[in-house]
Amino acid sequence: MKAWVVYVNGHELSEKCMRKTVDSLIKYKWDYEVVSGVTPNTLDESEFPYKDLPEGRLESFRYNNNRSEQKKYKIKKSCIYNNLRFAREVVKRNESMIFLEHDVVVTAPPPSDIGVTEFCFLNIDGAFKKPSVLADKPRLVEWYNKHPHRLGVTPFPTNYPLKYYKRSRYHGYNMTPGTSAYMLTVKGAKRLLRVAESYGLEQSDFILNEQTVFMQYIYPSPVKFQKINPNLSHGL
Repeated sequence: MKAWVVYVNGHELSEKCMRKTVDSLIKYKWDYEVVSGVTPNTLDESEFPYKDLPEGRLESFRYNNNRSEQKKYKIKKSCIYNNLRFAREVVKRNESMIFLEHDVVVTAPPPSDIGVTEFCFLNIDGAFKKPSVLADKPRLVEWYNKHPHRLGVTPFPTNYPLKYYKRSRYHGYNMTPGTSAYMLTVKGAKRLLRVAESYGLEQSDFILNEQTVFMQYIYPSPVKFQKINPNLSHGL
């Protein structure tokens, strides 16, 4: 199974992190491809010429009165383009693939897609620990520490506390704890692309929710964060 490693070309820290990612992929014999990600400077809005999801988080950046928040709009839009490009590639190759951000390392041989229906998160062990920003959310940390995680691939449960909170069509649904590492099947990729076109663009970790795709995660995780998180989705 092919893994896409997405990084920011020309950004020193991103390139440094990406090299660590690649070293770990080689060590554990993953099949991978390094991909230069979309940035506000390279964003071509005609590639996915869809409206923003009404009442979504992406739209809120666009119309925010705070200039620094407005600047995040094209950064967040670039991120969703990266994920949509990936989904398009999954459909093109007609096989499951793995999406990896530049600030992770793999710690085990590549997982298979056996038992994965549409979307499988691969970094649940690190999602609620530093350097993840979700580590600052006590309720999420408590859930992870107390939940009896089953070995292998399992659905996100109903008591999972990270819910979509904006007043859009996704309100109240489970959402992915980031897009650091996940597997997408052809079925899941087609659903993601169809939802983006039909209902509008949304921040990447918000559009990946249980109304868009059937959400699962694998435990223990075959991926973890590097110690340094560039956190470029908040500013380049």
